[in-house]
Amino acid sequence: MNMMAPITGIDTDDVFSRLRDMIGRRPDSPDDARTEARRLVSRAIAYTCHADNLWGAVDAFHAHFDFLMRTIDINGAGDPGLRSLRMKCRFYLEQVEALCQSQAYR
Repeated sequence: MNMMAPITGIDTDDVFSRLRDMIGRRPDSPDDARTEARRLVSRAIAYTCHADNLWGAVDAFHAHFDFLMRTIDINGAGDPGLRSLRMKCRFYLEQVEALCQSQAYR
């Protein structure tokens, strides 16, 4: 009897929608949000070819997301600079998502 379960991919659409939601709201804990963002992105790229450009986009996303969380933590959710930080986070998240999707169809 084969006790091995087949490994299936994750629903990357759900992962990226959760990340977009995290960018747009004030988290209860910025540290927990950073950890969750790293976990979600790692799950999304686990089943793709780990190309350098993908890792570069992931690093850029995390750097901007960390800065967004620090700004919220220090200045609060009303900081006027958050709009541009959220736009940058969304841009890099879109890059990661597009690269993950392109790798998944190879």
